[in-house]
Amino acid sequence: MDILGIGNALLDIFGFSDEDLALSLGLHPNRGTHVSPERLDELLLAVPNPIFVSGGTAANALKTSAALGLDCAFVGCVGTEDREDDRWARLFTADLSDARVEAILERRTIPTGRCLVIHMPGSMKSIACSPGAAPKINPEQITAQLISKARQVFVDGQILRNPDVFGTVVRLCRDAGVPLAVDVASTDIAREKSAVIGQLLAESGATVFLNEDEARALASALEQTVPSDFSGLSPDERCDIIFSHCVQAGSGAGAGADTKAGKATIVVKLGERGVRCWSAEGKTETAAEAVDHPLDDTGAGDTFAGAFLAAKLRGLGLAECLETANLAARASLFAPGTRLEADSFDALKKRFPLFARG
Repeated sequence: MDILGIGNALLDIFGFSDEDLALSLGLHPNRGTHVSPERLDELLLAVPNPIFVSGGTAANALKTSAALGLDCAFVGCVGTEDREDDRWARLFTADLSDARVEAILERRTIPTGRCLVIHMPGSMKSIACSPGAAPKINPEQITAQLISKARQVFVDGQILRNPDVFGTVVRLCRDAGVPLAVDVASTDIAREKSAVIGQLLAESGATVFLNEDEARALASALEQTVPSDFSGLSPDERCDIIFSHCVQAGSGAGAGADTKAGKATIVVKLGERGVRCWSAEGKTETAAEAVDHPLDDTGAGDTFAGAFLAAKLRGLGLAECLETANLAARASLFAPGTRLEADSFDALKKRFPLFARG
């Protein structure tokens, strides 16, 4: 197995409306909210021609890696109804299977997690999420045998909210010498779990993905751990000093010389402005090509992470990994979520022949 992903199993549901549908449903444009499974059922009745796509950070990333030729498996939880997989679990599993991602799932007696994304005129969208069974992963699902089969482990940052599960993943990756990557997933997690993320960078040489808001939240939380004067500096300048310190301190030494764990890498996704990356090679910035009228940006950052890790495992250099990830994320903007056509990454495979390697 190339990549083992661990995270929230969410069925993404997309609706496209010519009207301001959100307000009529009691939702707010350009905002997200958590709702009960029953409320989500009600909302779905008003959505014309919904499109169902397996989602959640880890599943999205793995589908991208698999599309680039890697062998991937996903660990998560889905829901049941009358002791069988519920409708949403069946849709989630079928979509993962179509993407050639193995699903290693446990069942819970609550509905499968769902996330409804309603697109409306004026580039507005509203999101209603019902996590359901998704966050119910337990440590027993993560075994030493499973971890040892992987060349890379990728974790949805939501797992940081479950210290028992995340601690198990970190310990087993360290014991097996398998490199770990984490997408931080939210500004709240960046702030609240900054000590855990800082320790991860220092001790395991992990790869950490963030968006710009998450990066600033993490840097602010880690500021007191870095011996420097930050007065008068801009947020970007603070991030540069703090993240440069983190990746130099996170040399992977704690993982042991005979492991596969590499040096720490911090990747900050900036959307149409590209990406900034801090690693042992220093700071790298790569531009991205803007898209004037994207269909949907859900999962674009996850697609970026999946492509970056695929490129890294195929042996591409850092600059090529970032270029690959930017191009893959751009391709995802033309599809609902990560419902990508089979030939979406053909140009990438031709550009980087290493992806053709089995």
